[in-house]
Amino acid sequence: MTTVAPKIETLARDVPGAETLLGAIRLFTRFPTPRILLAKLSILVFARAWVGGLGGWDLAIVAGVATYWPLQEWFLHKSLLHLRPRTVLGVQVDPVFARYHRYHHRHPWVLERTFLPTAVLVPLLPINVALWWLIMPSWGLAITAMAAMTAAALVYEWTHYLTHTPYRPRSAYYRRIHRNHMLHHFKDDAAYFAFTAPWMDEWLGTGDAARRDEQPPQD
Repeated sequence: MTTVAPKIETLARDVPGAETLLGAIRLFTRFPTPRILLAKLSILVFARAWVGGLGGWDLAIVAGVATYWPLQEWFLHKSLLHLRPRTVLGVQVDPVFARYHRYHHRHPWVLERTFLPTAVLVPLLPINVALWWLIMPSWGLAITAMAAMTAAALVYEWTHYLTHTPYRPRSAYYRRIHRNHMLHHFKDDAAYFAFTAPWMDEWLGTGDAARRDEQPPQD
């Protein structure tokens, strides 16, 4: 069984400058998952420009991904990342992503386990290409869909990562994300599953409406 503890543990509060936005960006790009996503997005943007023929359907796809992603984000966080070990036909089922996420909850400031594991991300790359190639009527639209999903994944990884750094939110929007995620970690891990669209928790019954007395921990 794959060990979940990283060989090197990086705590953002121990990295000089990580409390600033620029420092947080520099630290973010040191990790393999953001680098893979950034490289993938760059290749896809170049490929889409090379194929050409951008039009209204590309905008529709981007809008569709922007609508779909927060729902996927909430559902996968709640249903898969928080999946508990279980026995099926005498075999223990405990996926690596769930084990990583439990480690992340036990050690929330260890950045190596803040990101989607590369053991999960890398095998998904060819599956992602094949899926969109089958669904879309042209390579151009397939590349647009892949780029939109990759960009959404990168935004998700950045948003989650930032809540585990000393950087403190300045916009009301990000303050809400930060507050909710601290509540998720330190008050109630059965609530506050959204990231990029924090209002999803209120819509789906896992936010403040059901937990009016919860308060985030103090720094």
